Amino acid sequence: MGVTQVALLVERPTEGGNAMGVPSKRRTSRSSGRRARWLAVTAAALSVTVLAAACGAGDDDAGESFVDAPAMTMAAASEDMSMAADMDEAAEIQLTQEEGLETGRRALGGAAAEADMSDDSGSDALAAGVPNVPADLGREIIYTAWIAVETADVAAAAAQANSIIQELGGFTFSQDTRTQVRAHTTLTFKVRPEQFFTALARLSRVGELVEQTVNSEDVTDIVVDLSSRISTAEISVKRLRGFLSQATDVEGVAELERELANRETSLERLRGQLRSLQDRVDLATITLSITESVEAVPPTSVILRAWLALGEEDPCLGFTDLPAPPDSEVGFCIELENDGETALAEVSLSSNTLRFSNDDLTLGDGTSLDRIEPGERAVATLYETVEDGRIAGRVATRGLEIDVRFSAVAVTASGEELARLARVESLHLFVTEDETPASFGDALSGGSNALVAVGNGVLLVIGALLPFLPVIAIALVVAWWWLRRRRARQAVAAGTSDET
Repeated sequence: MGVTQVALLVERPTEGGNAMGVPSKRRTSRSSGRRARWLAVTAAALSVTVLAAACGAGDDDAGESFVDAPAMTMAAASEDMSMAADMDEAAEIQLTQEEGLETGRRALGGAAAEADMSDDSGSDALAAGVPNVPADLGREIIYTAWIAVETADVAAAAAQANSIIQELGGFTFSQDTRTQVRAHTTLTFKVRPEQFFTALARLSRVGELVEQTVNSEDVTDIVVDLSSRISTAEISVKRLRGFLSQATDVEGVAELERELANRETSLERLRGQLRSLQDRVDLATITLSITESVEAVPPTSVILRAWLALGEEDPCLGFTDLPAPPDSEVGFCIELENDGETALAEVSLSSNTLRFSNDDLTLGDGTSLDRIEPGERAVATLYETVEDGRIAGRVATRGLEIDVRFSAVAVTASGEELARLARVESLHLFVTEDETPASFGDALSGGSNALVAVGNGVLLVIGALLPFLPVIAIALVVAWWWLRRRRARQAVAAGTSDET
């Protein structure tokens, strides 16, 4: 068992060599010194193991001595592993520093040699001096990128992006689409590192490039550290399994099983971390955000004004509040001014109060409601008659709020609809009471109206009492019978008193 462990520890591979694959003298000498130290530490561990086994064989109580022997061996092995790990960590740090310097020199010299820009180098904003294929520096690099583009057809751009990734041997990892307000989709792709910059160049052309972020993370040190810890953990687990196979004491077996379970769990956790890290290294991640582009809409605006005046006056010189006699004619003036930068079509003027439409209006000279160009004005008038304090069937003696409504569509020169506009203006009309003295006919009419009102009141009372007539009749009969009997008794009483 001890000889096998020595072979595993001594034959642990070490990294060496420069950029051309030729080992450096400095690194070879360090590797030889480190092997010598490993041999010395392993020989000491083997001696301790053999001594402990010999002592255990000479003892009469084999079970008790075996429990002590594994404990001593485990302690010695742990101490040896700790010393070896410290020595190995120091050596790895120094080697990493030297490799970092050498890598920097190779990177400076190789960047220009690798900067071969092909037709897939992408837009000017993307590939200014960026190589299509990452330089192979022997490092573990994680590549990630974020691209944001805008296009008129989001669905077509997403389909094109998926096709690009499939042609490069990658795949779509996730997709999130939204269609409300402005259509938007976010796609996440996985590609090989050697296709990373080619994919960036092509994806940036599926729409108008808005934003791009490219990141690379060197995780070589983390991968080396995890690999070293996994190797150490595997040796530890294998050694504990050997101890467990030789244990006979129940308590010793239980303790070794618990320790083995803990170390196996730690080993699997380290392997999982390394797999996850290696997956990110093996496949670069590109996130593409595609948003629907919206063309800038020219400013659209309209000014709506409305006035009212008595019939003999110009309504466009009128007021927003007007008192009018009971029997008169009221004029309405509606003025439109297009102060935007787009033409207005499908112009409509209406009122819920007066119930008029475009056909009821009289348009001014040169005025048309079919189309109002920017800067043009349109004037329309309307006349309504007030009769018995009413206008258009609405009572105005207590004041009447009149609404004037406007709606139109802003269109381009070619007739394409851009936006819809709507405005509302309010006017207030109040019809005054007639103050002339009343005539004979008015008095006669008033008297007859009063008589009719009294008759109506009597009829209402009779109608209310009709359901109670049977009850009233019975009550009257009972009252009449009671009064007649009372009078008879009084008469009898009077006759009796006379005889006496």
